[in-house]
Amino acid sequence: MKNDTKKLAEQLSTAILSKLSGLNEKSAKKLVKSVDNAAEAIAKKFTKLQKEEAEVKEKDAEKAAKKLKKQAEKVQEKQSKAAKKATEASKIALVTGDKKAAAKPAAAPVAKAKPVAAPKAPAPKATAKKPSSAKASAAPKPAVEEVPAGE
Repeated sequence: MKNDTKKLAEQLSTAILSKLSGLNEKSAKKLVKSVDNAAEAIAKKFTKLQKEEAEVKEKDAEKAAKKLKKQAEKVQEKQSKAAKKATEASKIALVTGDKKAAAKPAAAPVAKAKPVAAPKAPAPKATAKKPSSAKASAAPKPAVEEVPAGE
C-alpha cells in the first residue's frame, strides 16, 4: 500500500475507533482488526476513484484540444483554398486583360471572420418632462385646404 493510502486508512480507523469505547480487550482486538481492514479497503477504493477521475479529466482535455486543432486546420484549409482561388482568378484576369477582375480577387483571400458583437446597451429612457414650448418648436404642419370636387 502507498503512503497516501496508509495515511488515509490510519486516519479513518482512528476516527472510527475514537467513537467506540467500553469493550473488553478480546472484543476490542477483533473490532480494531475489522475497522483497520475496512478502513484500508475504503482508502484503496477512494484512491482508485481519484485516479479514474483524473484520467477522465485528462481524456476530456485531450478531446477538447483535438477538437480545437481540427477547427484550426479547417479554417486554415479554407483560407488556403480562398487564396488559391484568388491567385488563379488574378492570373486568368491577367491573361484575359480584364483589369477589374484582376483587382477584385485580391481582396478575396481575407478570411471571413464572424465578428462577435458586443451586447447592445438598452437605450436610455427619457423621463424628463417636456417644456410647454415644445409644441411651438415643432415644425408646423402645412395647412391643406380641402377643395370640394363638385364646386
